[in-house]
Parts: sequence; C-alpha cells; structure tokens
Amino acid sequence: MTGLADRLRDLEEAVGPSNLLTATEAVSQYRLDGQQPLAIATPGTPEEVGAVLRRAADSGLSVLLRGAGRHLHIGAPPGPIGLIVSLARLSRILDFDHENLTITAQAGATLASLQQAAAQRTQMLPLDQPGGDDATIGGIAATNLSGPLRSRYGPPRDLIIGLRVALSDGAVVKMGGKTVKNVAGYELTKLFVGSWGTLGALCEVTVRLTPLPEMKAMLAAALPAERAREAARELLSSRLEVACLTICDTLALGRMRLHLPITADAGTQVLLAGLMGDRAAVERQAADLKRMLPTAALLTGEPSDAAWRAIRECAYPRDAADVVARAGVPLAESAQLLQLAARLQGWWALAQVGDGIVHIGASSGASPDAIVAGLRELRRAAEAVGGYAVIESAPVDLKRSLGVWSASANTDLMRRLKDSYDPRGTLGCGRYLPGL
Repeated sequence: MTGLADRLRDLEEAVGPSNLLTATEAVSQYRLDGQQPLAIATPGTPEEVGAVLRRAADSGLSVLLRGAGRHLHIGAPPGPIGLIVSLARLSRILDFDHENLTITAQAGATLASLQQAAAQRTQMLPLDQPGGDDATIGGIAATNLSGPLRSRYGPPRDLIIGLRVALSDGAVVKMGGKTVKNVAGYELTKLFVGSWGTLGALCEVTVRLTPLPEMKAMLAAALPAERAREAARELLSSRLEVACLTICDTLALGRMRLHLPITADAGTQVLLAGLMGDRAAVERQAADLKRMLPTAALLTGEPSDAAWRAIRECAYPRDAADVVARAGVPLAESAQLLQLAARLQGWWALAQVGDGIVHIGASSGASPDAIVAGLRELRRAAEAVGGYAVIESAPVDLKRSLGVWSASANTDLMRRLKDSYDPRGTLGCGRYLPGL
C-alpha cells in the first residue's frame, strides 16, 4: 500500500487541489465524536464522486459521506475516518417537471432551495425532517427521517422515486425514474433510501411533489392522558383528513417553546391535530374537530405555522449533551411509551400517534445512571412489542456503553447487502454497525 502522501495526491488528481482539504486546522472542523479525518474531498460531479470512492477504496481509506451535516449526530461513534466526502458542490436542480409533479436535484441541494422552486408552481416537497430546511436532499434520502407530514404523505422512502448513486468501485448507476410505476424487478431505490451512506453515495434524487396547500391549521387541546389517547383513536378512525396527529407532555411543550392559548398542567397531555388543504375543506374539518374537542384552540396563519415547525424540531438535539431517543412501535403501543416517559422523572415525550413514532428525551439534570436505566427501559419496552429504539443523540461515552441501534435489526441481511455493494467496507466508518 502506498504512503499517505501518495494516496492524498491520488485523490487530489480526482477533484483538483482546491477541493481537497488536508491542513490540520481546516480538517479539525470536521471532527466527529472525537475522530478527526485525514482529509476532506469535495467532488463536483457524480463521476468525480465515483472516482474519489474508487481511489479511496484502492488506498484502504475509510469514507464518511456528508451533506450539510445536519444529522451526523445520529449513529455509533465512528472508527478511524480516512476521508470525508462532502457533496456540497452538487447543489443544482436538474429537472422540475411541474406537470408530472416531480423534481430532480443533486444531493447537495437544500430542501429550502427545492421548496422555493416548487412554490413558484404552487407545489411543495412533502418532506419535513427534524433539523430544518438547510438539510440537503441527499441527506434526507440517506437518513429517511421525517416529521409530522409523515402521517399524510409517508416517509421519504415513499416519496423518492429515483436516484443516481456512486458506488465504492467507482461505478455511477441510476435506479428508478420520474414516474411512480417505473420498476421491473427489485426496487433498488427503496434499498438505498435510508442506507445511511453505507452502500453508496446518493448523488441525484428525484422526489414526488404535491400541490401546495391553500391553508394550514392546527388544533391544540390539553386533556387528561387517557382522554388524549381516546381522542387520538377517534380521530384516526374518523373520516377527517388529519395531516398530523401528535400527543406530547408538558415538558415536550416547554422544549418546543410553543405558547398555546390553552392551559396545560403537569397532569395533562397536549393533543395537536394538523389540517392542510383548500380553505373550505380545512375550515369544515376544523369545525368538525371543534365539535369533537370543544376545549381545543384553533390556530391559523403564523401561529399554525409555528406549531408545525415546533413539532418537527422538538426531536432535534439542542447540543452534544442532549439525550434524545426515537422509538418505532405499532400504532396501538405508542401510548405505552408516553406512559413510560411519565414514569421517568424529568423526561419529555412526543408521539406521532398516526405513525407509531415516539421521541423521548432526558432532562438536562438527570444523572448518567438514570439516563442509562431510562434508555434501557425504553428499548426493552419497544422491542417487546416488535418495535425498535434508536439513541439519536447522546454523549459519546453513553453511545459506546449502550449501543445506538436497536438489537432487533436484521444484521445478517444488512451485512450481505454491504458485502454486495461495498465489499471492501469503504463506506460508513462503522457508524451503523461494526463493519457497516
């Protein structure tokens, strides 16, 4: 194997001197969980991405892929990082087919820029992952994370219909396309969405669009815990087109910094029901909801938008010490995790009850032992009903001691996929599972 200087020179030839950082001071800004990469490469085309990955693999350098860095807090502490490959230069919108409701962009394009382009045709991308619209479309696809819009539109995996991917052998392959029914055989797009950069670098992404709603509204009600769960069940089984259905406790409400015209005390939970669509439909359904929940407050305009944003951002960590876990369970079991959080003194919880996704976090004053015990209890409760629990954010030592990912994952299948698409183990730096 050649020396480090020769390997870096080889990478420099692939991207150009100005697009390879090796200076210690510059590279140190990209430290992750105590690991500092040797270099930062910023290729400008999918072909350059493929060339960088191939040369890194040939040189034995591990690679960590990076978009805007909005979700690098999720994942196990990495092993040694040879190279970070930033996709920031791949930021162009390649195709906007407003008639067929699709948009194709390079991986480094931000969600904000795509939403701005779509809005010119009164359309939108129904994506709203925690972390804000500065996240890149490639990062959203790689993580498959979603916010309250998931209840209506599904996760990114259901909305992304085409990809162009650079593999670790340098090949650049296309999968899917611009139409929903475009697949013969295995649908590889769904395999790569949510693969966390372990199988290949997502260079281009095609997403389905939806009409921009004429109006959004949010109804908020403070209810006893059992009544909140009962009301959620009634709404889920009703004919109302509720676009977001969330239950949170008062600690989560405080975390959201959301000031609602309702009185919520320690003995209550807050039910938030979001509506979106044409004005007449939203107003009609809001009236129906008010009849079901007479004490609910109706938010429209900026207060409604603020509520939607607050629900989305509640789960995003405030700093490196913030402990946040995400659990996925059958819909009927989400209430059980809310009850669990209530038993853990000082913990907050927010449940997307229409999806079975629950975020739970520890208070800043909780002791390390209490945090470990609470996370273990959460993981046991989720796995006992066939679900999972992921530690999304926590100090590095806690990640190492507990493990980030749920043990219920099908690791044998994932290792076989890894061996097929990245046989030399170049990608990921072990942030998913050891060797993945």
